[in-house]
Amino acid sequence: MKTRLIVILFLFAQLFIGTNLFAETVDVYGLEAMPFCGVIDGNPVGIAVDVLNEATKHGAPDFKFTFDVPWPRATKIVQESKNELAAIIPFTRSSEREDKFKWVAEIMATEWRFFTYGRISPINSIDEIKDETIGVVHGHAIIPMLDKMGLKIDSGAKTARINALKMIKNRVKIIADSDVITLYSWKEIGQNTKDLQKGPVLGEIKHVFIAAGLNFPDDVAAGIFNAIEKMRNNGELQKIYDKWL
Repeated sequence: MKTRLIVILFLFAQLFIGTNLFAETVDVYGLEAMPFCGVIDGNPVGIAVDVLNEATKHGAPDFKFTFDVPWPRATKIVQESKNELAAIIPFTRSSEREDKFKWVAEIMATEWRFFTYGRISPINSIDEIKDETIGVVHGHAIIPMLDKMGLKIDSGAKTARINALKMIKNRVKIIADSDVITLYSWKEIGQNTKDLQKGPVLGEIKHVFIAAGLNFPDDVAAGIFNAIEKMRNNGELQKIYDKWL
């Protein structure tokens, strides 16, 4: 009888530990960069939001999304956090950021390109646009690359949608951004993606993550990673991609 009681208490303790391991909620700072993530009718939506909410069902903690903090400030908050459960989406992995953040889990891969509209022909080389201004979303990870190329940048737009509208109105003639984001924002403003001219790919394939500060707890990071890997293997991740793309 005593042995049975000990076993029951042990199992109860294990259940208690398991259900409270991720009892806290991760505060996720987001950039409005649809279809990766954004706000529609006051609700957080998008690929990254759906991925993380689904990850909770696969063993990850709960997530609370915030989109009203300016991107540079949100980046700093996450980078400088101590043991707080703070993370950021959608965060592109780059050499400039590599050792400054903990790369928790990949959301999806994308490519960076130049995009034009109404040009005689698509951009074929960097030399063609040395004297032109490139529209880039404020705080975009692509900015250091464009700076190294010696290109002029207009990074005043807070969202890709604003940049798309600026290009339609001829306020910028070139956009540099993710193919996923640009194509989505182009459709969002009622344009046909066939009219959008794709230029050369900039660098290698880019990987978009949920990232955190270096002090983010390893066990929580592992829980998020493992949950998303389960989704990658069981097809749930692809279902989310298919919903938005």
